[in-house]
Amino acid sequence: MTTPVPTTRRRPVLVAWAALMALTALSWSLAGSGHGGFGIKASTVLIVVLTFAKVLVVGYVFMELHRAVRRLRTVFTCWCAAVCAMIVALYLLM
Repeated sequence: MTTPVPTTRRRPVLVAWAALMALTALSWSLAGSGHGGFGIKASTVLIVVLTFAKVLVVGYVFMELHRAVRRLRTVFTCWCAAVCAMIVALYLLM
C-alpha cells in the first residue's frame, strides 16, 4: 500500500506548473502577430528572457535546487543570467 503524497509537496509543483503555463502563454502571445505592441527585436528579447525564467523555475522546483547548497543555487542562477545575457547581446549585435 502506498501512502499519498503530502499536499505540502504538491503545492510548489502545481504553482511551478501554473507559472510555466503562464510564461508559455505569454511567450506565444508575444510571438504571434502584433508582437504584443512591441517591436520584433524587443519581443524576441522578451521571449528569450521569459525562456530563461522558465529554466530557473524548472531548475529550482523540478530539479529541486531549492534544497541544494546555496553555492550551487548561486552558480545555477548566475549561469542562467550569463547565458541569457550573452544570447540577447549576440542577437542584438547581429
